[in-house]
Amino acid sequence: MIPFSFLVLSASALSTAENNTVINKTDQLHLNTIVNAEAIKRIPPKYPVSAARDGKEGWVQLSFVVEPDGTTSNVIVDNSSNPIFESYARRSIEKWQYSPATMDGKAIQQCRNQVQLDFRLSETPKGASRKFVKQYKLANRYLEENNIAEAQKIMAKIEEKGRWNAYEDMYYAILNSLIAEQTKDTETELNAIKSVLRHRELQKETQYSAFAARAFSLAIERQLYGDAKSIFENLKTHYSDNPNVAKLTPYYDQITAYLASEKPLVINAAIGNRDFWRYQLERSGFVIDNVEGNLTNLEVRCDNHHSQFLVEAGNKWQIPESWGTCSVYVFGDADATFTFADVHGKQVI
Repeated sequence: MIPFSFLVLSASALSTAENNTVINKTDQLHLNTIVNAEAIKRIPPKYPVSAARDGKEGWVQLSFVVEPDGTTSNVIVDNSSNPIFESYARRSIEKWQYSPATMDGKAIQQCRNQVQLDFRLSETPKGASRKFVKQYKLANRYLEENNIAEAQKIMAKIEEKGRWNAYEDMYYAILNSLIAEQTKDTETELNAIKSVLRHRELQKETQYSAFAARAFSLAIERQLYGDAKSIFENLKTHYSDNPNVAKLTPYYDQITAYLASEKPLVINAAIGNRDFWRYQLERSGFVIDNVEGNLTNLEVRCDNHHSQFLVEAGNKWQIPESWGTCSVYVFGDADATFTFADVHGKQVI
């Protein structure tokens, strides 16, 4: 029951507010109104003939910019299950048409767009091939015997052949994660489990939640707090009553508080085999330093702004709040390494 004294105080305060003149400054305080771009024509990708003939399925994740005229540009392949699908996915995105994003009625770029295109065959059997199952079980037996080298050989054979469908793609990623766990390669293990999580529809809740919890832990260990937040939020969205949600919530709250603090967030980064490294900013600035190897340029892709820069070690890039949420793409030679500090606007590192 609400105390009577509180009710009296509330009524008194309301009476005072009604007797005073309240100034409406909505128009003076308004900054801008942004309307997001909306797709008006999405051309589905063509299916690679060779992949269809072999019964192969797959997926491609891409990032792109929507220009003020509604066309797409700067398409980047972030990841894929098989390179055979990448050019087809890219060409499809390049033909898409949008009603452009606007700011106060003026068309603007919308630069932080990501999509996954799935390549599925309706008549493909749902399951892995006998040969794949045999290889997968053999690799697991080698891992149980701590014979990592033989397990890696089998994984290399599977990679060379290519995965047949979504099931094989998922179990290949599971095998990759298990090998990486034994070799203590946390980066590869995290990326492999993130691939597993893309196939939620093929997993039971207990399996999905266990992988999500492991990925959450690895992301924190690698200081990829944005990834950790995303993994937790996806788990909570799909399985809000799962026990792992309750277990991970205190750590999620700590991450949120840490990102809001002035504590340093410095990540050891490396260019992979796609010639770029990607990171979603959690703060409003960043610094690249301790560069080993060749970094050619970087792109900042935000909700409504897209900029390209040369890389200068030690420089601080400050992101205006008006740009919205941003992702940074750092381009360079394979295996180039650097540190990436995610900082607040006035923070000094």
